[in-house]
Amino acid sequence: MALRIVRLGEADVPRLTPLIAEYSAALMHGPAAAIDEAYVGRLLSDRVVEIAGAELDGELAGFGLYYDLPEAISARRAGQLDDLYVRPSARGRGVAAALIAHIAEAGAARDWVHLRWMVPEGSSAIPLYERVAEPAPWLNFVVRIDRTVAW
Repeated sequence: MALRIVRLGEADVPRLTPLIAEYSAALMHGPAAAIDEAYVGRLLSDRVVEIAGAELDGELAGFGLYYDLPEAISARRAGQLDDLYVRPSARGRGVAAALIAHIAEAGAARDWVHLRWMVPEGSSAIPLYERVAEPAPWLNFVVRIDRTVAW
């Protein structure tokens, strides 16, 4: 098994689009989001978004979408892992852990104070997250602006 983590760019739109569509469909509790190459191209060219891709035996098997953010409490910066997805056929092979490690290493090089992420309650990935991270001392809340979107 050859696993390689790379930073994805606009040239990766065709291979990232199906993964983001799968991820969206897996989380949406209603109509799936309109994920197409135009949207993924905009995502990859967004000035604040970075996407790490996990290539497993040469195929894109997962991704982690993250941001570098100011962190007011520490007067430093922090990382926010906003989306992490591994194709079902690649799960259990260390892909998610490798993505998290890669992003954390990037954060260490940038002097982040921490890397944080939210996890849906009941997620099957929680045991992995408990092995590679510690629970945060805060709760998450949401103000639903567009109530047609549910996840």
